[in-house]
Amino acid sequence: MKAPPNPRLEPGEPQSAGFLGQPVRVTRAYEELASIIRRRIMAGELSVGERIPSESTLAQEAQVSRSTVREALRTLEEAGLIARASPKIMVVTAADDNRAVRDLEGALRSRNVSFKHLHEALLMLEPELTRLAALRGEAADIAELETNLAEQAASLDNFPTWSVLDQQFHVTIARMSGNPALVLIGAPISDLLAPLLSEFMISTSLTQRALDFHRRILEEIQVRDADAAALMARKHVNDLRAIWEQAGLELELEIEAARDGVQMAVAGWQHL
Repeated sequence: MKAPPNPRLEPGEPQSAGFLGQPVRVTRAYEELASIIRRRIMAGELSVGERIPSESTLAQEAQVSRSTVREALRTLEEAGLIARASPKIMVVTAADDNRAVRDLEGALRSRNVSFKHLHEALLMLEPELTRLAALRGEAADIAELETNLAEQAASLDNFPTWSVLDQQFHVTIARMSGNPALVLIGAPISDLLAPLLSEFMISTSLTQRALDFHRRILEEIQVRDADAAALMARKHVNDLRAIWEQAGLELELEIEAARDGVQMAVAGWQHL
C-alpha cells in the first residue's frame, strides 16, 4: 500500500523516505516508533555515536506528535540503546549486556526466587548450553577449558580462587554455545548463585567432587558427544542440589536469605 502524502510538504515537492522510511499508524504510536528505531539499532543500521534526528524531524516523518516522539525516545533511553549527548541531542550507545544482566538479576531478586527456582532453571539451561558447546566449540575453546581445569586441580584448597575458576569454566561453556540469548538468560542466574557458592565450596572434598564433574563434561565435549555432555551437565546440576540438601539447607530457601543459611551451615559441611 502506498504511503499517504506528507501534509507538511509543499505541493509538487518530492517525498523523501527519511530516517524512518514509514509513518506510524497505531494506537500506542510511541511503542511502534521506538520499535522501528530499536530494530535499526539492533540490525546495525545505526552505529554507536550516530545522532538520532531531532524530535521535530521524527514527529514529521512518523506523522505523530512531539510528545509521542519524546515518549519513544525515553523508552529507548531507559533500555540503554540511546543516550543524551546534550540537552537536545540523542545518540546511539553501545549495547550494555551488563546492564541487561543487572536488570534481570534485580527482577529475580524482587520476585523472591528460591534455590529450587534457580536449580530448575539451571536444569533447563546448563545441559543445553553444554550440548551446543560440544557441537560448536572451537579447538581454542577446548584448550581454554583444559587450562581452566588444570588450574582448578591446583587450587582445590584455595577456595576463593577455585570458585572464580569454577565460574569461568561455566561462562566459557556458555560462550562456546554460540547462543547469545541463552547466555544472557543464564548470566543473572549464575550471578545470583556465585556469592553463595563461594561460601558453599569450603572443603577439598566438595571442590574435588565438582572438578570430577567438570572433567567428565570436558571429556564429552572433546569427543563432540553432545548428548553425553548434556547428560553430564544435568548430573552436575543435580549434584549441586544434593550437596545443598546434605548441608541441611531447604530447597525453598529464598536467595536473599540463603547467605545467612549457608553461613550457619558451614561448620557442618566439612565432612562432605
